[in-house]
Amino acid sequence: MPEGPAAPAPVADDAAFVDVAVAGRPRPGQEACGDQSVVRSAGGRWVLAAIDGLGHGPEAEHSALLAAAVVDENPDAGPAELLTLGHARLVGSRGAAATVAVIDAATGLLDWLGVGNVDGVVVRADGSIRPGVHGVFLAAGVRGVQMPSLPTPRPVQLEHGDCVLLATDGVRTDLAEAARSGLRPAALARAVLDEHAEPTDDALVVVARYFGRRRARVAW
Repeated sequence: MPEGPAAPAPVADDAAFVDVAVAGRPRPGQEACGDQSVVRSAGGRWVLAAIDGLGHGPEAEHSALLAAAVVDENPDAGPAELLTLGHARLVGSRGAAATVAVIDAATGLLDWLGVGNVDGVVVRADGSIRPGVHGVFLAAGVRGVQMPSLPTPRPVQLEHGDCVLLATDGVRTDLAEAARSGLRPAALARAVLDEHAEPTDDALVVVARYFGRRRARVAW
């Protein structure tokens, strides 16, 4: 059963923290999963990637793992660079869509960008400030097959309690409404997956909640 709403977190003055959780599964009846994630943290810089290999099954999983390896190998790169490097690695494979998000825990700045159909939203803790919801810029294309020119979107300034939610197209719901939940990221990611994953596709959800000025941790 999903956990109840999270109690307000105590906040120290000398640290920051990002609470991150991932939930995913392959298409029912299959073992290989074409939806993969990467969560990396070093020096207060968090790199989150949600990757969707084209189709499903072993070939989709192979493509997604190739793309995930690029993120793992380049933890200091920005979203546009990681997406471009992934395209080069994926040439000759089935290809993959992805959204990459980088959060600076100390400043609360979020840089993010996607290619393909991996959607993402930021929902403000109070649902209303500057404005209540931000969506990731998604460029049309499939990395490894057709790579578009990438823009440089303006960073999003995260505030205490803001929620970032990424999901592959195997999850069909209004992500902004889903992210308004007071659940902790681990419970929210699992609830969105359990309630909204398509029965004919792989599915993946990544949830991050920003708490300015507290120590970072990952919950799986």
